[in-house]
Amino acid sequence: MRSKRSGGGWAAIWYTLRKARSVGLLRMWRAMRSKNTCKTCALGMGGQMGGMVNEAGRFPEVCKKSVQAMAADLQGAVNARFFEEVSLEMMRGLTSRELESAGRLVQPMYAGELDSHYRAISWEEAIERIVKKLKKTQAERVFGYMSGRSSNEAGFLMQLLMRMMGTNNISNCSYYCHQASGVGLADVTGSGTATVTLEDLEHADLVFVIGANPASNHPRFMRTLMDVKRRGGRVVVMNPMVETGLVNFRVPSDMRSLFFGTDIADEYLQVN
Repeated sequence: MRSKRSGGGWAAIWYTLRKARSVGLLRMWRAMRSKNTCKTCALGMGGQMGGMVNEAGRFPEVCKKSVQAMAADLQGAVNARFFEEVSLEMMRGLTSRELESAGRLVQPMYAGELDSHYRAISWEEAIERIVKKLKKTQAERVFGYMSGRSSNEAGFLMQLLMRMMGTNNISNCSYYCHQASGVGLADVTGSGTATVTLEDLEHADLVFVIGANPASNHPRFMRTLMDVKRRGGRVVVMNPMVETGLVNFRVPSDMRSLFFGTDIADEYLQVN
């Protein structure tokens, strides 16, 4: 198998189409065209302009990571036999990808202390169990943890519930997974978060990409780097491993880049 010389391109397009086809092309099209944000980075999905439109109003702009996340949400319910055949011990050996592809949870599941399998219970029983547990738990021992992909309304209700419980112990997975980078950035730059915006980069002549791989994890950023290069700017990448997409990337929504590729890194420093 020949090694790839570019990231993105036709391979990204075929992957996107395969993912969309797995849940139905029309269903995926309707979901991606809704007024929404990207499920993985909150950018590049058009907001009130409708999906697949980026901040600059370009169409079609869609990230394969967003399609991947949307496909997981659009898939059917998990087969009822799954929890009968797969024990808790067996589930511990499955990867996150295997668990996600098993299907969506559409009803509460419960496993007691001596149970070897999950079993479905009614919403009434689930709520009753939760209420009893919360009433018996002291406020300082309560911690609210929610998905970063939840809606603003769900987040608002969650923090209200925590306040009514008498605690401010609340977080979500987005904040939690960025705590390490927040501490590191605060030590280096004095800020635990970004100090620039995408609009700033539209005027930059030099961009450093340090310890990141946007070609795989944040493809939306690759168009910005392509624009930097086209207006004569330079890009310096610092990464111990050579990421193919940071050497050359084919932006699927740009015909020139798709067919001929875009050289990204002017300097690629493999820090030891």
